[in-house]
This record gives sequence, structure tokens and C-alpha cells, in this order.
Amino acid sequence: MRRLKTMVAFFMTMVMGCTILPTASVDAMENQYQISGETVTPLVKDGEDISKKVNSALKEANARATEGKCYTVKIPEGTYYISESLKIRSNTVLDATGCTIEAKTGKFNMIATGSVEENLKAEGYNAYKNITIEGGKWINAKSNKSSGIRLCRGSNIEIKNIDMSHGSEKHMVEMAAVDGVKITGCKFHDSDVKDAKEKCEAIQLDICANQGAFSNIRYDGTPCKNITIDGNTFENVSRGVGTHSMLLNSYIENVKITNNQFLNVAQEGIVCVNYVDCLISGNVMKNVGGGILFHFSKTSEKSIYTAIENGSKPYDGKLRTDANSIIENNQIETRYHKLCDKNVGIELYGRKFSKKATGADKGVIPAANYYVEGVTIRNNNILAAGYGINLNDAKNNQIIGNTIKGANYDSKDPKKNQYNGIRVSTGSTGNVINGNQIKKIRQTGIMLYDNSSATTINNNTVKDCSAYGIRLNLKCKVTKSMKNNKVSGCPKGKIVYSKKDGCYVKGGSK
Repeated sequence: MRRLKTMVAFFMTMVMGCTILPTASVDAMENQYQISGETVTPLVKDGEDISKKVNSALKEANARATEGKCYTVKIPEGTYYISESLKIRSNTVLDATGCTIEAKTGKFNMIATGSVEENLKAEGYNAYKNITIEGGKWINAKSNKSSGIRLCRGSNIEIKNIDMSHGSEKHMVEMAAVDGVKITGCKFHDSDVKDAKEKCEAIQLDICANQGAFSNIRYDGTPCKNITIDGNTFENVSRGVGTHSMLLNSYIENVKITNNQFLNVAQEGIVCVNYVDCLISGNVMKNVGGGILFHFSKTSEKSIYTAIENGSKPYDGKLRTDANSIIENNQIETRYHKLCDKNVGIELYGRKFSKKATGADKGVIPAANYYVEGVTIRNNNILAAGYGINLNDAKNNQIIGNTIKGANYDSKDPKKNQYNGIRVSTGSTGNVINGNQIKKIRQTGIMLYDNSSATTINNNTVKDCSAYGIRLNLKCKVTKSMKNNKVSGCPKGKIVYSKKDGCYVKGGSK
């Protein structure tokens, strides 16, 4: 009996030993990180490749978190490198405060929402939600042709207090099919494609139409919406914020671009394409090729897409013209840059297609007038080496209380003697131009040209322009009043218009 008990005890010991082995194996895997409360800390050493350990921690955080309780992956302070993308998913905070993280050679995003496989299955905005990326100095490799941070199919995403630099891809942050993204307190600087001819926004709001625009997602046309970009710095980059392609009759809604600094930007600070319900306010731009472009069409059909699902299905959107947007209280200093399409402080641009055209995806752009209306441009201070404010096929907008001064004209600029303070042209009708101060423009202070009109041109001050103060040319009209304008020091005339050219001012100029 004693021998039997001994054998049973030995057998039980062996069984217990066997059950311990899997637990030890799990512990070995989890030595990549440790967990305390709702914080997962990767066990990393200064100078090492932390890709796998941080990705393991991110997976663990996502597995433990719930919609009401986020988990934080906190990378200890130090200097590290990564050789693959860090994949972040729902209900997760990635905190790299105090860290310097550098990408090595290869083609990968430094941080991305989910994997390619997950993104190809996802729809709508809720594949990834409740995500925060905070802190850290992120240095992309010059040889890395992928964007720094890539967001898609997500909602309630925040990027704050990061420092991102370098990289040879177009964008430092790119996003498509997202709802509710906030980017605050960040610095984006020293792009390795600053002098490229391509349109290289540091932060890009992209379209969800085809592989060429934004790769490896479902191309159903889902637009970005509810985006806030506030209190960031953009320095030594090609472009600051915006979009350079459009999906015909698709609109990006509720974008706020506020209180940012744009320094030494070779092309434009902000480029909005088909944005509605937009606020652009309190931004400071110094030495930028162009300030703020607000477009409801593209100058080239090669940037207009008409279809989704990689061109296999026409996009069923409805044409809109009312932008319902405000551009106010911005300080803009433009300089001539040869890579910039148009040297202008603020531009509203629409385009009339008199006949159908062919888009970038070989689809049909129907004949229609894709004009922009409902934009208020007010209280901006523009030091202009080119146009101050320019309107092209823009209707029923308000230009009120802006200050525009010509300065820093460049001898290398072939158009240096052709600029106007406020130029309204190409069928831009029904606009209000009141209470602006304009001086030292190389050409004309306020110019209406080519079948354009204003309802009022009142209470403006124009002085010391090289040609005219206020001029209407080629079938232009003021339909309500032109009065109380103060014009001086403009040698070709204070206020000039001719009935022979088809111009008309109701009540005359006073």
C-alpha cells in the first residue's frame, strides 16, 4: 500500500510538472513587456530595435482594453530604432514621451492603424477607435518611402505632442476614411522631399477611391470628416496641411485648421480641396510660397477622380457649391518659390467645364460649373510677394476687413509686375469686397476681370499701387454700390471702368 501511495505521489508530481510548462512558456513570451494596472511597458533597452516588443505590448493592450477603458503602452525614455511598423488598434494609447525613435531602411509606416489584412476587410469609420499617439521624437529614414503615420477606417483618434521629421515619402501623417481626428501640439519639420515637384503635404487628408491615391483599403469613397489640426508647427516642408487630389462630388466635412505655424514652406501652407463647413483661423505663415488655397475643382483633370473601387464603379455623389466656411485672422507672408503653383496669400478656386472631360481614372467629368461659394475671408493680414486674395469662378463670398501689403517681390519671378491686391475673375459673381486696406501692390489694388461682379465695393483704402487703385475690366459689374473708398498714390487712376468694355457700377463710384 505504501508503495502504491509512493507511485501515485510520483505520478501526480509528474503531472503537475507537465502543467507548469505552458505557464512558463507564456511567461517567456510576456518577458517582452510588463503590466501594471492599465499600463503595458515594453521591456526595451537603449539603442535596440524595439519593433517586436512594442507590437507585442500593443496587441496585449488591445486585447485587455474595452471601449470604456483604454490601456496605455508606455515606452520607457531612451533612444531606439524600429525596423517594422508599429500597429495600433482600438482603445489604446501609445505614449513615447521622452523617447527618440528612428526608422531604419525599408518601406514601412512608423505607426499605422491595423494591418493590411485588417484594413482590406474594414468598412466605415469604426475598425479602429479611441486611439491616442502621444509624445516622442520620430525620425523617418531618408530611404523610407512610406509615410510616418498612417490612419484609416478609424474614429476618435488623437495625435499630440509628437516631433516628426525626415522621410522621403510625401506625407508625415496621412489619413483616409476617418471620422474625428485631432492633431495638436506637434512639430513636423525637415522633410527630405521639401524641394520635390510633387505635392507633399506634411499632414494629408486623402481620398478613398483607388490604389494610386491611398493603398490597401476598400475603395468605397468614404470621406474624412471632423478633423481638427490645432497648435502645430510646420517647418522646412514642401506643404503644410491639405489635399491634392479630389474625388468628384465628394466632400471633406468639418475641418478646423487653427493656430498653427508654417515656417519656410516651399509650396503652400494649407490646401483645401472640396472642404465644407471649414474653419481656418489664427494661423501664422512666414516665408511660404502660397498661403491658403481653397478649391472646389482642380486646375488639372489629372488630379480629379470620378470613380471608386479602383475605377470600376462611378462615384454617386451630388454636386455642392456652398462651402459654408470661414478663413479669418491669419497672418500670411508669401515669398516667390519656383516650385509653388501660384504665389498667392488666399485663393478661392472653382472651374466651369463647358464640355465633359476625362478624369485621372479615365472616367467622365460631366459638363458643369464646379464653383465655390459661401466663404467668408475676413481680418487676415497678408504680406504679399504675389496676389493678396485671388478668386476664380467663386460666387457669393465675402472679403471683409483684410490688410494686404505688397512686399518682397523677387526679380526671379516672371510675374512680379502682374499681381493685384484683390483679384476677382473668371465669372466670379456676387462677391462682397468691403473694408479692406491695400497698399504697395505692384499692379492694381482691387481688380474685377472677365465677367465678374461684386455686390458692393465699399469702405476700402487703397494706396501707393503701381497702376490702378480699383479697376473693372471686361464685362464686370458692381450691382449695389461702390462708395466711401479712399484711393491715393495710384498713377494710372483711382477708380477706373469703361462702359465700352461692358462694365457697370450701379449709382456710379462715390
